[in-house]
Amino acid sequence: MLAVFRFTCLLGFLALLNACDLGPSPDADTIYLNGTILTMADPPTANALSVRDGKIQAIGTQDGVLRHKGNHTRVVDLNGQTLLPGFYASHTLLAAEVATLGSMEAAQNAFASQGFTTVVDGYADTASVKQLQDAALSDKLSLDFIALPLYSDAEALLKDKSWSFGSYRRRLKLGGVKLVLDGDSRDLSAWLALPYHSAPGKPENWRGEPLIPFSELAAFYRQAIKRHLQVFTHAVGDAAIDAIIQVAYEVKLSAEQNQRHVVLFSRFMRRNQLEQFAKLGLIPCFNSSQIYLQGDADLQYVGQASGEFQSPMKSAQTLNLPFSNHCQLPPQSQDSTTNGNNPPGSDSKSNSNGNNNSNNAPQSTEHLPGSLLAIWSSVNRLSQSGVILGPDERIDPDTALKALTIQAAYQFFEDDTKGSLSPGKLADMVILSDNPLTIAPGMLREIRVLETIKEGKTIFSQRTAAPASAISDTALPTKDTEKATETDTSAPPEAGHGSIPPVN
Repeated sequence: MLAVFRFTCLLGFLALLNACDLGPSPDADTIYLNGTILTMADPPTANALSVRDGKIQAIGTQDGVLRHKGNHTRVVDLNGQTLLPGFYASHTLLAAEVATLGSMEAAQNAFASQGFTTVVDGYADTASVKQLQDAALSDKLSLDFIALPLYSDAEALLKDKSWSFGSYRRRLKLGGVKLVLDGDSRDLSAWLALPYHSAPGKPENWRGEPLIPFSELAAFYRQAIKRHLQVFTHAVGDAAIDAIIQVAYEVKLSAEQNQRHVVLFSRFMRRNQLEQFAKLGLIPCFNSSQIYLQGDADLQYVGQASGEFQSPMKSAQTLNLPFSNHCQLPPQSQDSTTNGNNPPGSDSKSNSNGNNNSNNAPQSTEHLPGSLLAIWSSVNRLSQSGVILGPDERIDPDTALKALTIQAAYQFFEDDTKGSLSPGKLADMVILSDNPLTIAPGMLREIRVLETIKEGKTIFSQRTAAPASAISDTALPTKDTEKATETDTSAPPEAGHGSIPPVN
């Protein structure tokens, strides 16, 4: 009986000790309030958000989040502006950006000014990977970078055990291997199933040509799958996409395997190919900006049906097929006779540094589709002449935002840490001048990026945030008296590697 009494007292003492440890929640580094917060998660909006140690600490009501305000917490008044997850530049020509702007720092600033917090180097040869590795080891990367080495360069990188594929090291990750299967419609090098409607200077019934024999394409996929690597394949035309689908069947891919191999551009798809993507687990990375930049010429070259159905985002959404956007094309497309391991627009020769020939580098960053142009074009699908290409393929602004955030994060197996604003995820965020969900669709392109935040730190800003003193402390509830109503840090992120983010 005495032993039972002692055991009961011990339990009571431990409970009291635990209760004493339940003090106030940790102070936030920064709190954002008085604006619109778009989470790209459920619930879709919130009134306030707090950041601690580079991650989202809490999100929810203003009264609840302010429970985390301490003596040194910076309170940011959004002044009615909109806060949402940072954007993904899902496929870029990084070497050209660095060459044009003169330095990696300048290139990063350019991306940050568009709200990008994660940048994918889509044509990472040995030299550009080495440049990124050196920048990472010198702590000169302010953004997250995902390098997609060309398959011809991947073997050496796989042998280098100091940098593994699939995980970040100082903000640099080797994301997978890259193949180039065709070119682009700009120089009639996209590989089509039916002849071009107009192909000046080309043979009769010109359809383009594959840059890699089918046997090599299949072998590349088999080797990559054996090594548990994602494959990112440049395929603009529907014949190129057919070849990828055929390979996927040969290597027995399925959506249940959750390998997330990506078909870059996927521009001139057919509806039945989207259905195959959903079945096989292939993910399209679209480039809606090309509808505006190139759409009028597409109607001439590939015809009305293919020109209007390009980048079919609404059909992909209907199939619950996750897709990303902002898949940048190089300044020029390669000639169809060029080796398939060289990026379109590059010379097959390299300079002394191993970079692409600088003569092919763009002279300005205007070739880089802006984040808001990508959103505007996917919602409006207007060509430069004002023609709506595929009105039935227009998507709503919420889906357009998800293609640059949570669905892009899913594409790179990062939806558990990025892409939406949820407790525990990285505080990668962007502040916009207007709410994309409420502004007139035609005005989406006029929205300005005011601030870009990487892991809680501002890396670009053209706004003047209200200082903490502008919000009277007498109006702020204290931690001891205010009941929290936000979701706290202990809640796990909702999206995991095995989940497909909603697109509705």
